[in-house]
Amino acid sequence: MRDKIILGLSGVSLFGILAMLNYTSPMKAGVLGVLVFFTMIFMLLFGIMVGLIKVFQKILSDKRSVGGRTVDNKVYMYAVVAAFGPIMLLMVQAFAVVNIFTIMLVMLFVFLGCFLVHKRA
Repeated sequence: MRDKIILGLSGVSLFGILAMLNYTSPMKAGVLGVLVFFTMIFMLLFGIMVGLIKVFQKILSDKRSVGGRTVDNKVYMYAVVAAFGPIMLLMVQAFAVVNIFTIMLVMLFVFLGCFLVHKRA
């Protein structure tokens, strides 16, 4: 059921992003519009990351289960951390020039977030 909700929200956010890109500008949308835009990008990336992580999980045949069921909460936590990486790159691009150092720094933050999820969850 969660997967269907995530897929639906990702689809809605994709159409919302396309509508905002075609019909508004950042000046017309204002601060709240930019916040909604970044939120929709995050929801779309979250849905994509959940799908990718589940595919990798099936390929690697990670059979960690509790009560005969695969633990999905860890998948969602990894997806949240991984989906925030491109958002960080977009925010850095607004303030500074994106070069190899900033990309490596964002990758380090994503790696540290995934490491924290692995150790704590």
